[in-house]
Amino acid sequence: MSTPSNTAAPVSDTGGPSSATGERRDEFGRRIALTFESTVARPVAPPAKCWCVAFDGSGHSIHALTQAMQLATESGVNTLDIATVQHWLSTEAAETELAVRAWGTSAEARTLLDSRGFAWRLHALMGEPAQRLVELSELLGARGIVIGARGLSALDGLLLGSVAQQVIHNAHGSVLVVRAPAAP
Repeated sequence: MSTPSNTAAPVSDTGGPSSATGERRDEFGRRIALTFESTVARPVAPPAKCWCVAFDGSGHSIHALTQAMQLATESGVNTLDIATVQHWLSTEAAETELAVRAWGTSAEARTLLDSRGFAWRLHALMGEPAQRLVELSELLGARGIVIGARGLSALDGLLLGSVAQQVIHNAHGSVLVVRAPAAP
């Protein structure tokens, strides 16, 4: 066990988080979801009062996160649910890689939230991104989903991101699609 990172979760020797506060497995026993909580600012709001932010590390997802922080502040809630989705991994890889990849993808988001005094819950999910985001939002009873207009995939850049489109189409609650400001 190494020392805690500046984002306040214990990390293992592999650089990922060492202890999840929640886990889900599919019918085959494969790990498909993990939840980690901030230790800098403890989550004080129940998920039903929070926004669920899709985060892939792209500029659009960073901008979506900042918009979600503004929404949370305006509603008096200092907690956000951050979701990262990894495409399907083998059963063996899911045991270690799901957490490590989500931890790496979310580093910038966690650092920003910690620096601004926000509590967070990180949800490391595996599967088809839009489906998992909608399922998580419904499972949490979240206020809605905040998602960037485009993600990291070059294909997503052709139109409104395909994940964002699918989320809009399948979500039963509110969805805020956020575009990053144009580059100068």
